[in-house]
Amino acid sequence: MLPVVALDVLPVVAAYYVLRWAGVGEYAALLVATGTGAARVAWVAIKDRRLDGFAACTGLVFALGMALSFVTGDERFLMAVKSVTTAVLAAVLVGTCVAGRPAAFGIAKRLGAEDEATAARWDVLYADRPAFRRVYLVMTLVWAGALLAESAVRVPLVYLLPVDVMTGLSTGLLLGTLGLLALWSGWYGRRGELAAATTAHAG
Repeated sequence: MLPVVALDVLPVVAAYYVLRWAGVGEYAALLVATGTGAARVAWVAIKDRRLDGFAACTGLVFALGMALSFVTGDERFLMAVKSVTTAVLAAVLVGTCVAGRPAAFGIAKRLGAEDEATAARWDVLYADRPAFRRVYLVMTLVWAGALLAESAVRVPLVYLLPVDVMTGLSTGLLLGTLGLLALWSGWYGRRGELAAATTAHAG
C-alpha cells in the first residue's frame, strides 16, 4: 500500500491543498489535482510500454470525473462523481465473476507470484480445484460490496461537509476501505487456500 499512497495518492491531494493555500479556487484546484493523477497514470503507461489494467481503470475514473466536471462546473459534483466511478468499478468486479475469471485471482497472481513458475502453478490450481476458485470468487464479490458501500457513504458527506474538508476525507475514505480490504483479503486468502489444499489432500 505504501508505494501506491506515495506515488498515486499523495501527489493528487498535495496538489489540491497547495493550490488552495496559494489562493486558487476550489473548482480549479480540484481540476488540477485530477489532472495530476491522470498525468501519473499516463507516465506509468508510457514508461512500461504496455496497457496496464489497473492504470487503465484509474485513467477511466479520472477521465470520467474531468468530463463531468466540465459539463456541470460544480466542485461538489466533481467529488460526488467518484462514487459513480467506484460503483462502476464494483460492477466491473462482479462482471469478472460472471465471466468466470474473478479479478481477485488476477490481482493476487500479479502481486503474490514471485516468478512465472509460481504463476503457472496457481493457474493449474485454479483450473483443477473448485475450492481454490471459490476463494477468489468470494474475495472479488466482497470487494465489490465494500466499494459499493464506500460510494454510498461518500455522496451525502460531499454535500454535508465543506469542500476543503471533504477533499482529504474522500481520499482517506477510499484508502481506509482499500486498507481494510487488503487486511481481510490476506487473512481470508490464506484461510481459504489452506482449506482448499486440505480438501484436495483429503480427496
